[in-house]
Amino acid sequence: MKDYYKILGVGRDATATDIKKAYRKMAVKYHPDKNPGNKNAEERFKEVTEAYQVLSDPEKKRMFDNFGTASGPGGFNPSDFAGARGRPQDFDFNWNQGGPSPQDIFNDIFGDIFGGGAGRGGFTPRKRKGADLKYTLSLSLEEACTGTTKVISFVRQRSGKDDQARLSVAVPAGVKHQQRLKLSGEGDTPVQGGDAGDLYVVVSLLKHPLFNRNELDLLMELPISFVDAIIGKEVKIPTLQGRASLVVPPGTHAGQVFRLKGKGFPSLKSNERGDMLVKVSIDVPKNLSKEDLETVKQLSDIAESAPKVREFKLNMDKVLKARS
Repeated sequence: MKDYYKILGVGRDATATDIKKAYRKMAVKYHPDKNPGNKNAEERFKEVTEAYQVLSDPEKKRMFDNFGTASGPGGFNPSDFAGARGRPQDFDFNWNQGGPSPQDIFNDIFGDIFGGGAGRGGFTPRKRKGADLKYTLSLSLEEACTGTTKVISFVRQRSGKDDQARLSVAVPAGVKHQQRLKLSGEGDTPVQGGDAGDLYVVVSLLKHPLFNRNELDLLMELPISFVDAIIGKEVKIPTLQGRASLVVPPGTHAGQVFRLKGKGFPSLKSNERGDMLVKVSIDVPKNLSKEDLETVKQLSDIAESAPKVREFKLNMDKVLKARS
């Protein structure tokens, strides 16, 4: 005796929604279109459909729950599911006691799976979609910041033949590294006809000699001489939009960061714009001449008065004194 609950993999307390979900999952798995020539799958497909037809009808379900069978007047006798490519072309169920017909079942369950219900000649399966394609597009930080239009060339398959495509790609300002731009319908098309796949253009940002990006902010390291760090200086620096002036105040220390508002990347989702962060590094010259070294030595007394140097010496003296 068949246990329809076990066939669908649900418990006897399963709701109508649970039963429908279970049938949908198993019917998709064993559908003849997905298993051409597979007799075992075809038999399982028939079996789960029989189970669903009984358990989805309240009267038949009641009879099965009470007597272990749904047979009787108008019992369930599935006909052959044969058809082109193993597709269930015709249903000649001997079903006389109301409830959903096999045709109703397939219209209800498979209508949104195969892109249409069962017509007089059976199902009209949804046409297969062509393969999606990927294209890597290299961009400079400047192009990513301002936005640009690029013409790309690639080979795709159209109805089984190579097609040399040439497309214009609009890149929005603020695009990120590894971001995908979707061009619908620009992928391959199936040999037997159907919808074209999509083309995904993946952005790859090139390494910049001066700048790095952190979300919307633009980062740059600015080396200055120790003299400029002491006395201060106004310097011209590049940005992604052109040149800008930066005032390095007297007494600037290594690692100090200056912020240029609005000189970063635009947001793709709002009117927000990032900043440019300039981190100072102090460059110490090498291979000085004797004369230069003598000049520097004359500044040693001044160097001793540097606040961080003085603070470190005071703390060092405290530590050493405590240990003695």
